[in-house]
Amino acid sequence: MKLVSRIEDVPAQGTGNLVAIGKWDGVHLGHQTIVRELVAEARRTGGQAVVVGFHPLPMAVLCPDQAPPALQTLAERAEVLAGLGVDVYLALPFTREFASMEPEAFVQDVLLGQLRARQVMVGFNNTFGRGGRGNAETLTRMLGPLGVPVRVFPPVTLEGQAVSSTEIRRFLASGEVEQAARFLGRPFSVDGVVVSGDRRGQQLGYPTANLQVPEGRQLPACGVYVARVTVLEQPSFGDVLPCTVTVRSGPSYGAMLNLGMRPTFQGKDLRIEAHLLDFRGDLYGKELRVEFLTRLRGEKAFPDADALRQQLAADEAAARAWLEAHGI
Repeated sequence: MKLVSRIEDVPAQGTGNLVAIGKWDGVHLGHQTIVRELVAEARRTGGQAVVVGFHPLPMAVLCPDQAPPALQTLAERAEVLAGLGVDVYLALPFTREFASMEPEAFVQDVLLGQLRARQVMVGFNNTFGRGGRGNAETLTRMLGPLGVPVRVFPPVTLEGQAVSSTEIRRFLASGEVEQAARFLGRPFSVDGVVVSGDRRGQQLGYPTANLQVPEGRQLPACGVYVARVTVLEQPSFGDVLPCTVTVRSGPSYGAMLNLGMRPTFQGKDLRIEAHLLDFRGDLYGKELRVEFLTRLRGEKAFPDADALRQQLAADEAAARAWLEAHGI
């Protein structure tokens, strides 16, 4: 998949561009319904599946004090879209100037003029343009008479709830990572580089990989989790666009993971510390993908290192039992 930030870098291929527009934060089941249909239609007609999004996410620019944390980095989002078969992900730079564009101008100049869209797909609640005044009705009114079909997708519901990024954040904030996974269609994950820690885990007999995580990321509630950790063998694409994005892989390990402040040792910063079960080796500088599978308990302070060590042994037993029961 090509990841680009300028419309002029969208390659001209096939019979033309089929375009889906959205924010795509999380690329959850609702998003996936649109993207899968976009890709299927592009393959059927010989066109190119182009997903249009924005980076940074609009709220981070328009209302930074009220913006929720992102469920993904741009790199993580791009990799999920690549896995769905998207041909091009156009992550338009979102600025206040861009936000002031009238909806009609976006349709006329961007979708028709520059992208030459042959078909457009959006979710039922998609808005765009100045003040968010553009919506599905705007697209249908302007594009329909020109013979450009507009497909509007209804909400996807699961267990009586509409799937949304907001609901997923709520699940994560309360540590309900299994529920978040149902709405995402995959476990919630975080990519990060292993950095040096204080080596307390090693002293306790449970060496951990300490992840450096980008700021502004949504994380689950603090606590101890069962996780799957993949040592990614291919580097991330970095900050240079355009680039080609592929789905990365590598050896995976079951793990028990602590997300929190380490209150037993009066920690002052939030850390992700993963103990990879049955792993031996050096991970410093490696990039890991941590998938949160289930929460074992909340974070708490222990009276001393021995008490913590006993709890870690119980956590390891619980983690191994959960992984075995789920065939991981």
